[in-house]
Amino acid sequence: MNGIQQHAFSKAGAIFFLLLLCFVSPRMQAKALVYFPEDTVSAHDGTLPKSLVQSMNREQLNALIDFLMEMDTIPTDLAKEIEIASAKFKESGNNPVVHAAGTVPASDLYVSWEINNLFPEKDMLKFKGDTSVCLTLNGGERGEYFHPFNGPVTSSFGWRDSTQHNGIDIDLNKGDKVSAAFDGMVRIAKNGGGFGNVVIIRHYNGLETVYAHLSKIKVKPGQVVVAGQVIGLGGSTGHSTGSHLHFEVRFKGVPINPKYLISFPDQKLLCNELVIRKTKWGLAAYPKDARFYTIEKGDTIFEIAKRFGTTTATIKQMNGFTGGRVRLKVGQQISVMR
Repeated sequence: MNGIQQHAFSKAGAIFFLLLLCFVSPRMQAKALVYFPEDTVSAHDGTLPKSLVQSMNREQLNALIDFLMEMDTIPTDLAKEIEIASAKFKESGNNPVVHAAGTVPASDLYVSWEINNLFPEKDMLKFKGDTSVCLTLNGGERGEYFHPFNGPVTSSFGWRDSTQHNGIDIDLNKGDKVSAAFDGMVRIAKNGGGFGNVVIIRHYNGLETVYAHLSKIKVKPGQVVVAGQVIGLGGSTGHSTGSHLHFEVRFKGVPINPKYLISFPDQKLLCNELVIRKTKWGLAAYPKDARFYTIEKGDTIFEIAKRFGTTTATIKQMNGFTGGRVRLKVGQQISVMR
């Protein structure tokens, strides 16, 4: 099977295969590697009976592949068995890896499906005039949002050490499970330079989420994933000074502050419909029905204006703010839309 290297049988592989029996059905545990007469197609045509691996359903096969990712060596015979079993799902159309043209998420918004360049498209910033789109984040065929990892935010979106930090850093330990935020398809799953081991998922609403500095990658390009599915393990690969998850949200290659749509303290979405609007500062993003905003620690009039695609003068005028510097209080509610 692609991505699984065939190596000589090792003691570790043998131990692993015994552990695998804990994850399959009792009937299959009893069968182990023994061939049963009921599996034999014909005693005359030379057809071999099914083995344990070939008897697995798709979920069990995926679990086996997932655990094999942890191994340094994989038995050659086992790799061959997996390849044979995987071919069965390809033929039936149930293979989790999708290659057919036109099946990728948000194909109406993107002109390509790039598996080499991390962020090939940045045409959103080329839009002229007052152009905006409204994306549905939750519900229906898109599934429900799942927080990638429950940990404290250690670094926010914005300028940091004289460079633009395009995501949010979430503290975790090496080996902690990192999950997909929305349903979608894996576009990138590889070592990405400064990102280290990185997974990028394109979602059905047009957003892409980025999960960087992973110690292990658990998915492959083209694989369909669901919200909450483990896509990697936390680590400190690439340009990282300690274990953490670098998490980004992008639209057509352009970064959006994840806090514009996700409440990290509550680990949930701020809204179901998100308006994305091009401004001279980048991309504004706000709930479709936004009229008011509640001040959080660190907020400024300028940052609020950027977030909602307006100007500081407009914010001041709507709220009756006068003078130069405006003092904002945490919990204070101000108008942001007319």
